[in-house]
Amino acid sequence: MKVQSNMVRKNTSTSSRRNKPAVNSNPCEASVFAEALGRLGGDEELLRELAAILLDDVPPLVEGIQNSIAAGDFDEAHRDAHALKGLVVTFDERGCGLLISELMAALKDNDEHEVHRLCHTCVESVQTLQSHCERLLSR
Repeated sequence: MKVQSNMVRKNTSTSSRRNKPAVNSNPCEASVFAEALGRLGGDEELLRELAAILLDDVPPLVEGIQNSIAAGDFDEAHRDAHALKGLVVTFDERGCGLLISELMAALKDNDEHEVHRLCHTCVESVQTLQSHCERLLSR
């Protein structure tokens, strides 16, 4: 009986490893998704669902932030930045999430120069994350 239960465990772990390469096949993406998977308890299905949500919800938020900043409405830009941060921190809290936090602080301080600088950097970072999510979902 003991031998059989060990074989079942061994086969189960091998099966689990076969499902993971889709996320870890690119070393650059692996580090982003490894952290995200850790936050999600290793649930790849949930990771994919959140990636799909991110891809749907991010573009209008980014556009809203940019339009609000252009119009000088830093309060509205801050609200959209807060929502954007909520979407990205699951995937990248120390990179993209931190940049958005800095943007939010600059928006609160009405620091126009810093807002414009950080907005550009945040958009680039979010676009990179979107690309990683698109590749994840294409597998």
